[in-house]
Amino acid sequence: MSLEYRVAAFVVLSVAVMFADSRFDYLDRVRYSLGFLTAPVYWVADTPARISYWIDDVFVSHGDLIEENERLREELLFAQRELQLLAGLATENSRLRALQEASASVDGRVLTAEIINISSSPGSRRVLINRGATDGVLEGQALLDAHGLMGQVVEVLPFTSWVMLITDSRHGTPVQVNRNGERAIARGSRGDIPELELEYVPDTSDIEVGDLLVSSGLGQRFPKDYPVAEVISVVHDRGQPFARIRARPLAQMDRTRHVMLLALSADDSQRIGPSSAAPVWLDTNQQFSSTSIVDQIEEQIDELSAQPHEEVVNPAPESVGLDSPMPSEVADTVPEAPTGQE
Repeated sequence: MSLEYRVAAFVVLSVAVMFADSRFDYLDRVRYSLGFLTAPVYWVADTPARISYWIDDVFVSHGDLIEENERLREELLFAQRELQLLAGLATENSRLRALQEASASVDGRVLTAEIINISSSPGSRRVLINRGATDGVLEGQALLDAHGLMGQVVEVLPFTSWVMLITDSRHGTPVQVNRNGERAIARGSRGDIPELELEYVPDTSDIEVGDLLVSSGLGQRFPKDYPVAEVISVVHDRGQPFARIRARPLAQMDRTRHVMLLALSADDSQRIGPSSAAPVWLDTNQQFSSTSIVDQIEEQIDELSAQPHEEVVNPAPESVGLDSPMPSEVADTVPEAPTGQE
């Protein structure tokens, strides 16, 4: 038989086998058997590649391991830094939102500020804020945070102001018990612990541990009914006419950074004199929508956040000496107008 006939026969046979297999699956067992028989061949053929990979893994250099370890340590350090930043931003965001909510409960004009330094003078508890005369700040204005009353402005500089905290031993805050309205003067403690002491409270007074102290509004410097402190200790001594009462301030003086300044009343502002600045004060008494007030406060907060947070070293204010006592009812008195000025 010639070669052409044999090729044609094999082609016809191949086509018949393919047709039969596709239609009736006659060759499934044949393919399974051939795959089982050829598996060792594939395994032997892949052996050189597997041996090469194993050698690379076993004989990798010590220097490569050290370099990879250093690279992973750097990546871990960067990841931890980003995590710390995110945690700090989340905490700051919650504090700013609390400050926005607190501003809605205050009547009058408020101005957001930021604490940038603290006084290093011994026996003095003062902080420096980044708002001054150019922002319309006046002596005697109250400083608040989202949790309670913080202090009062005692010295105004062109771009900054010193604030005496309510825990200073020369500061007296008129307060009242929120439960029954009993009034007292809360003065800063003379010890190392930043607390308040209620002065000249009769031994028969109805004040208990856990009572909330709020500002009474006497003196018209502090907002009425704003939280001040919580009573933590009441000691009655039968041999003494007055009880010893200690309170813990509610304001986070050692942790907070963003605060609010409360504008003085119209009479006090006229006695001090008009300011030539154009401050960005928010009037909470006007009929703003809550969204409008929040937007304006957020703009002020963005302005504060955009400023560089560098430590400002200023000398302690000389206007209030360490030995000069403060008035009983309020921490600071508005200076009288100069001669010839109404």
